[in-house]
Formats: sequence, structure tokens, C-alpha cells
Amino acid sequence: MLRGVDPVHPLDEHKTWPEIRNKLRQWRKENVRCSDKIVELGEYALRHYSANLGREKWAVFEQVCVAALDLCPAKMKLVNLCIQQLSEQFPSSLRVSMLEGLKFEHLKKWDEALEMYDGMIEYEPTFPAPYKRKVAIFKAQDKLVDAVNELNRYLSTFSCDYESWMELSDIYINQQNYNKAQFCLEELLLQYPHNHLYHQKYADILFTIGGKENLELSCKYYCKAVELNPNNVRALFGIQLASSSLSTIGKLSSKSKLDNQSLAAWASNMIEDHYKSHKGTTKNLIIEVASVLDKLSIK
Repeated sequence: MLRGVDPVHPLDEHKTWPEIRNKLRQWRKENVRCSDKIVELGEYALRHYSANLGREKWAVFEQVCVAALDLCPAKMKLVNLCIQQLSEQFPSSLRVSMLEGLKFEHLKKWDEALEMYDGMIEYEPTFPAPYKRKVAIFKAQDKLVDAVNELNRYLSTFSCDYESWMELSDIYINQQNYNKAQFCLEELLLQYPHNHLYHQKYADILFTIGGKENLELSCKYYCKAVELNPNNVRALFGIQLASSSLSTIGKLSSKSKLDNQSLAAWASNMIEDHYKSHKGTTKNLIIEVASVLDKLSIK
């Protein structure tokens, strides 16, 4: 257990034991990242109220350990002490192994951390955390090929993890590999067809790839994004750009060109109306937006 000179109570607004316990619980429940306060209050609770905590003290040890990692190297001794206490109580715990891996990461001992995570994956392939930490390490080392491979490996098991699909698509976009980024967004649209941001991002990728068919499809997805969320101004700009671009393609029929010009004009009017109705928008900004839209319009 934690030993040493009793510190002055770190946070005067939480003097009683129930207040200390409830505040630590609240921070855990809401996943609040106020590391300095968590370390102060958690360390104080472990010194003075260990008996009152009961089995909850192990959750507090874990909470304090994660917070102390943010304050390293100043709090490395506290990190080691927390890990030691948790390891003695839970010798085969994957969560304690994760803390060991995070410690190696903070010390930039990448090989040791990767070895730790590989062992965890071999022991329990359905535990998602070590896969994600490996991706983070590869990105920190600028090894994007390894990060992509690890993400694909992870998604082959956890295919419903939307955050990982988004992360993979962002890496592909940064590498200008738009076709693979398109595939990632298609997976997201299959799982979450009512998320306007996924429709918008898919349309962005199609617009970037270019070509008549992709421009037409991007315009449809921008329209769907606006249908799902009429306040999505980026999608309105996308409609304006895509339809204006389509109006300049010589292969389109006269009717299609007129339709696209009308759609571009509608999007421009919607954007202007949005900025005019937005409280706090200055007159100069409205004039600037109108000027930009006028330059984008087909004459």
C-alpha cells in the first residue's frame, strides 16, 4: 500500500470520504482526463481511506496508474507502485498487462511494448486493446504500412468498430490511396446508413477521385447527407462544387447540364440562407461567402 508523509488534502472542495469516493467514481464513469487531479485525489484516498474503499481500491489503483502515466517521468515511481500492487492481486490480468505496455510506450521502449501486446493477442485474440495500441505505436514510429496491416488484421475480427474503419480511411487518404479509403467508407455506410457524416465523407472521396460517374455519385451522396442533416453546410458546398463541375462536362445532355446548374444554384441559396440566419454572423462574412459562391457558379 502507499506509504509516506501524509500530504495536505489536495482538493479542498472534496473533504469528506463520500465526496472523495464519489468524485473518483464520477471521473471513472465519465472517462474524464484530468490527470493531475486524479493523481492527487486518488493517491490521497489510497493513503487515508484504503480500508473504506474495499475492493474498489483496485479500480482506484488502475485509475491512478493511468493518470500518473500522463504525468511521467515525474510520476514513474507511482506508476511502478500501482502496477506492482495490481500484479500481486491479479497476476494473470490482461488489464494489468495493458498498464505494463503503456508504461513501455511512455518510456519509448517500443520493442518491449510490442512484445507485450503480441503476447496478449496470442493469449486472448478477442481482446481488442492490444491491437489498437500496436497501431498507435506504428503510427508514432511513422510506420504506416505496419499500421495499415495491423488495422486490417484487427478489422478482420472486429468488423463493427467504426472508429477503426475511420482511422484506416484517414491513413489511406493521407497516402492518396482513395480507392481503399472508399472501401472503408462503404463498410461504414453499410453499418450506419443514417450517419450524415459518413455520406459526406464518402462523397468527398468520390469527388476527389473525379470522373463523370464519380462526380454524379458524389452529388447524390452530398444530397443524402443534406437530407439527413439540413445544417450540414460542408455537404451543401459539396453539392455546389460537384454539380457545377458536372455542368462543364461536354458529354452531358443539355437537360442534365440545366439540372446540375439548377442544383448548384439551389445549394448556393441554401448556403447564403444558412449564414444569414446564423446568429452572430457578421455582415462581412456573409458578403465574403456570397462572393465565393459567385466565383464558383457557372455563368
